[in-house]
Amino acid sequence: MLTLIHKECGGPALDESPVGEVCAIPVNQFPFSCFTCLEEIVDESEVRLSEELGI
Repeated sequence: MLTLIHKECGGPALDESPVGEVCAIPVNQFPFSCFTCLEEIVDESEVRLSEELGI
């Protein structure tokens, strides 16, 4: 499962990631508040994708 991570705080950017298994971040989702630190994320340069393995 892919998770959006806020680069600044290192925490999940969203409670439940709508990204799923795709590698593109929908630009119509911006801006939104980071789920972890509540700072506004204005574009895709402020987030990264992280793959969590459910092992």
